[in-house]
Amino acid sequence: MSFKTYATHPQPDGTLCLSDPHPLKFSGPNGLIAKFVLGASRLRAERWQLNSSELHALASPAWGNSQRLIVFEQSEDAKLECLAVESIQGISTGQTEMMFSFRPLQAVARVGGEAVWRLIPDKTYTEGLILEGGVSDPSGSWRWGRPHLAIGGVVCGSTATKG
Repeated sequence: MSFKTYATHPQPDGTLCLSDPHPLKFSGPNGLIAKFVLGASRLRAERWQLNSSELHALASPAWGNSQRLIVFEQSEDAKLECLAVESIQGISTGQTEMMFSFRPLQAVARVGGEAVWRLIPDKTYTEGLILEGGVSDPSGSWRWGRPHLAIGGVVCGSTATKG
């Protein structure tokens, strides 16, 4: 899974130019999720939620209050799909179960070789993910696992249609 943080540069028309990409590691014993879960042992079997600012603060204190966006990038059939991470809700026991909430990004133009993006405000994409490790199994691999229910993802929202 490819997660990156980008500095955002809002444009007058509501689009975003993204710059200064840095990879973010969510999995592994030194990943952002393990860092959060193991740093807050009070979380045993309690629900938690992290927003984008909190995730940035975990990655680098300098990013905590900055204008940055976490983007999940996925290539399929030579097409780049980008989703902005809004929040992660989870619960951690022997493994860490999470529900990621994303907003789709749509490339709308190119300026100087760089894509200009628009957040799709009326759609939310959610996906359940699991890491093999948790508050009661801190020495776990913290690798991505298969969720209990292999439902896949869900897109919620509407698209205006003419008619």
